[in-house]
Amino acid sequence: MKKILVTRNLLPENEKRILNLFDATLNKEDKVLSTEEVISLSKDCDGILCVGGNKFDKEIISKLSSSVKIIANYAVGYNNVDVDAAEERGIAVTNTPEVLTDATADISILLLLGASRRAYEGRKHAEAQSWNWSTNFLMGKQMSNKKLGILGMGRIGRAVAQRARGFGMEIHYHNRNKLSSDLELGAIYHKDAKSLFAESEFLSINCPATAETTNLLNEETIKILPDKAVVAMLLEETLSMIRL
Repeated sequence: MKKILVTRNLLPENEKRILNLFDATLNKEDKVLSTEEVISLSKDCDGILCVGGNKFDKEIISKLSSSVKIIANYAVGYNNVDVDAAEERGIAVTNTPEVLTDATADISILLLLGASRRAYEGRKHAEAQSWNWSTNFLMGKQMSNKKLGILGMGRIGRAVAQRARGFGMEIHYHNRNKLSSDLELGAIYHKDAKSLFAESEFLSINCPATAETTNLLNEETIKILPDKAVVAMLLEETLSMIRL
């Protein structure tokens, strides 16, 4: 039976299955393991099942037992693992691609609705029992039949567009490459982000968190957005809603 280290808690049914399939060391306390603990606990293991919050850089990978042949990342991405360092050690790296497309697109719509309908402010008033009706109290912005800009028209961006069409929204997008007509489904392509921002009454940012996308929303780009634009950002490790 193969021996593995599981770095964080999983769902009970998943842990039960793992214990049936492997000689598994589980993290019952669900604490963040230190580098030393990961190296020590994975000694003589055939593999490590980790989560996106576990960093496997070149230093850690170089100290892993020679028995470790796979790092299975319980995440859509694998930016927490130095893939080149793993390859040098003959360690395979796997992830769980595409499983969160629908969930993430749902959250994008949730953020857009939450910001446009001032959900956070409404919750605070409800908690403080300061709800005071008036004709313009917490007046928000209706999503229906507005222009939605999508920055990053990959799997998630297209899933957001699919949901937004249910609101009768006109879809605009910017991507590194123009999509084929069967993927665009009538969406309007913009060659650059500034052109997209200028049309976006609502804006969904669905692109990787990289050096290129750092400070994507700044004083200059915010001025390009239409008045009272609503923005949802779902970059890696970033989730926020903005009502301008």
